[in-house]
Amino acid sequence: MISRIFGYFEEGVLNLLITLMTLLVFTEVVARFFFNTGFLWIQELTLTLCGWFVLFGMSYGVKVGAHIGVDAFVKNLPPKAKKVTSLVTALICLAYCGLFLKGSWQYLSQMYQIGVPMEDIHFPKFLLNSLDPDFAWNTLKIDVEDGAVPIWLSQSILLIGFSMLTWRFLELFIAILRNQVSGFQFADEAKESMHLIDEAAQHAQQETDNKEAK
Repeated sequence: MISRIFGYFEEGVLNLLITLMTLLVFTEVVARFFFNTGFLWIQELTLTLCGWFVLFGMSYGVKVGAHIGVDAFVKNLPPKAKKVTSLVTALICLAYCGLFLKGSWQYLSQMYQIGVPMEDIHFPKFLLNSLDPDFAWNTLKIDVEDGAVPIWLSQSILLIGFSMLTWRFLELFIAILRNQVSGFQFADEAKESMHLIDEAAQHAQQETDNKEAK
């Protein structure tokens, strides 16, 4: 139940992020080509949302098997050897996540202590006016006079993303251990390409049949 709700949450956030990026890029293109102007904050915000989209989507990719991997060797192993290999691989992935979580925590802690702001993205005035200046700086590292969004806040996705990825790998490790899955699932680009070719061929055949029927 928790995993299902977590999955819905992932899909909702990813859809929101890709929608916002599309709208921002469209707005910037229209402003530049039709009005000969632009917004500096749109570029920085789009790059930030792109980072959130990638790091937030890592765990979802593990869930749906969207990551690319080489499993030609593992597929030919006996069931027991395949299970052991998959478990070891999951442990390595968990260790990898642990290293990134440690590094992310150290980096964000330094950014928080220094209070480094973003260059072009600022909080709305009404939000800044509602904050106590001492609380804003001592707790959130927000300078209400400048109003810039602190880097630690915009890049907190490092901790969020790798925490979610750790959860997915841990979930996968337990599933392999319980024989619920045989191992990692990877995207099969060749299979997807053949599926697209089949769909195109069926569509072309339908058009031919419709023309002949007329």
